[in-house]
Amino acid sequence: MEALGNLMMGFGEVLTPFNIAIIFAAGLIGTVVGALPGLGPSAGIALMLPLTFGMNEASGLCLLTGVYMGTMYGGRITAILINAPGDAPAIITALEGYPMMKQGRGAMALGISAVASFIGGLFGLGVLIFLAPIIASYAIFLGPPEYFLLMAVGLATVMLLAGDSMLKAFFVTCLGVLVSSFGSDYVSGQIRFAYVPELIEGIDFVAIIIGLYGLGEVLYNLEKKVKLELGKPRFSVKEFVPGRAELGEAAAPTMRGSVLGTIIGIVPGAGATVATFLDYALEKRLSKRPEKFGTGEISGLAGPEATNNAAVPGSLIPLITLGIPGSGGTAIMLGALIMFGLRPGPLLMQTSGDIVWAMIAGLVLANFFLLLSNVLLIPVFVNLLRTIQNNLANVVIALCVVGAFSLSYSAFNIWIMLIFGVVGYLFKKNDYPTGPFILAVVLAPLAENYFRQSVMLGQGSAAIFVERPISLTILVLMILIVAGSVFGRLRARKLREMRNPEE
Repeated sequence: MEALGNLMMGFGEVLTPFNIAIIFAAGLIGTVVGALPGLGPSAGIALMLPLTFGMNEASGLCLLTGVYMGTMYGGRITAILINAPGDAPAIITALEGYPMMKQGRGAMALGISAVASFIGGLFGLGVLIFLAPIIASYAIFLGPPEYFLLMAVGLATVMLLAGDSMLKAFFVTCLGVLVSSFGSDYVSGQIRFAYVPELIEGIDFVAIIIGLYGLGEVLYNLEKKVKLELGKPRFSVKEFVPGRAELGEAAAPTMRGSVLGTIIGIVPGAGATVATFLDYALEKRLSKRPEKFGTGEISGLAGPEATNNAAVPGSLIPLITLGIPGSGGTAIMLGALIMFGLRPGPLLMQTSGDIVWAMIAGLVLANFFLLLSNVLLIPVFVNLLRTIQNNLANVVIALCVVGAFSLSYSAFNIWIMLIFGVVGYLFKKNDYPTGPFILAVVLAPLAENYFRQSVMLGQGSAAIFVERPISLTILVLMILIVAGSVFGRLRARKLREMRNPEE
């Protein structure tokens, strides 16, 4: 009851015409920023930070958190409509949302993702409101061994994202690890594979996904002469508002994604990207028709979308209670809190509780505003695409180039985008899965960093991974995932051979 009382106090601070306008505008700005390839939560918050100068603490933080939540909503728009994820977590959205778009169900995919995002965000906010201090007190016991094994669990999901060929999945995973190793080493500072000065900082992950998914899809469609026949612009509620059947199919994945996204969001360094990959692998594992994943499966869309938005309030828990940012977006939020004269950490909610609860109340309002605005804007997005469908390839290429250039305002990332555009085209043409590649690029640097920290902490002994109860539990979980995946594949192959002995 104390939490509810504090939340009501926060609403009392936020519910002014100025703050409501700020939150609504922040959500729309975040949606647009998230939809643009190459931008994302970090860029959105950084762009809005100068606007907070002169605002009071509550209004400024409501603006920044509204943009943060909005970018998570917006990333799915271009992922579904043109297969160009606005940010890293939207990669999974593209895997199921874009096939639905090609089937003429793009508006429905946007509707389902908006509802799932809202529920995921609402669940994460509930945990943030009621359980933040309790969860944060346990999260502090996680150290490098636990983080390394969490990353290893993520890499183990390659088994579930492999598709039909484990050999191809293993190859692209190794390629992803190689790509992730470019640049300076986290621990020693040793430069690796930096053939040009720009590679000292490594290859920008966002440039990779823009090329791999956006440009790669355009090149493939141009070769195959694929054209989206979207028809004339029209406005039909049934086209984008999910019905009972769609909501029933999305319900369980949405709840699982909400729980998983909040949990992973709390873990510093994991973030929404890791959470969406893990949730997609989980949904594929639990599905009665895993072979349909990648062709427009609602459960593969709703679960990761809920995960994505649940990770936002989840990542704020360690930031508020421990002063530890869990992602790039919350790292900028940490700077904003300090800029406003606040001290993130265990005493923040005691010394500046009114400001913190106002920020949380602003997030709740932003989540409701974003559901309303995103559902109402679906016809605008889809009909805009219908209007430009004859020039879609040109528009996508332009967005990819602008998105890649905006990362560091240099032509180097445009070349990176072009190279991985060709790589994405070759992957698609030869049926190589992109999921394991992206997963390796994301997780390999984190896993390497935590592994080396663990070895130093254990003074060279690998026993540190089994001596700690939490790390041992995670290790057993990873073994069960791998073993279950292998046996599941062997069983599925045996069943296929029994049904089709001539093969």
